[in-house]
Amino acid sequence: MNKELTFILEPDRGKLTIEVGGVSTDDLADLRANFDSPHNVNCGKPSDVDISKPANQIDALSDDHRFIWLYTIYHRSVVDGPGVRSVVQVSGCSIRCSGCYVPETHNRLNGKRVPISSIVSELLREKSNSDGVTILGGEPFDQAQEVGELVARLKIHGINVTVYTGYTIDALIQRNVPHVNYILTHIDLLIDGPFLNSMRLGSSEYRGSWNQKIINLSESSR
Repeated sequence: MNKELTFILEPDRGKLTIEVGGVSTDDLADLRANFDSPHNVNCGKPSDVDISKPANQIDALSDDHRFIWLYTIYHRSVVDGPGVRSVVQVSGCSIRCSGCYVPETHNRLNGKRVPISSIVSELLREKSNSDGVTILGGEPFDQAQEVGELVARLKIHGINVTVYTGYTIDALIQRNVPHVNYILTHIDLLIDGPFLNSMRLGSSEYRGSWNQKIINLSESSR
């Protein structure tokens, strides 16, 4: 089994969390010996979405140990999809389009690892003031597993979901990755394609540049 160590530093809280996998008991004891007053916590690695179940059968709302890299959440947007929307902006982007409006979201570490359950709770508090939720970035499909779980939890509550991506839908389909497929078959609207600075002028509703497509998945995915 391959050893896996992930170090998560929280300077504002003075904490260092280490996620371990495939590490022997002896190696773990040696690791703990290098820190003052270490203590164990529950696993913080996001688990798989069970895509064999429909959204209303996924029991995940009580689990506070599933995380996503989040840049910010904002509400009552009228430019990030149809109607008035709450927006989940993830951090981290591997595409990094030239001229991107939000380059600060490219670095994943500019955001924070946030429990998915806390994001859902905030979105539910705003549900009566919103026509749906938009997930953008950064690049949502760089966190397909985590975004897939967020989508699943939102669909439990019948929330309309729009996702922005710098990938084309054809490229996403060609990946044939379960979490990517789950997102594409459970969201309502996809706005795809990289932002092209040369095609930004005169771009129509909800799009940053003309090459991006607005794709209604609410019918084809049901």
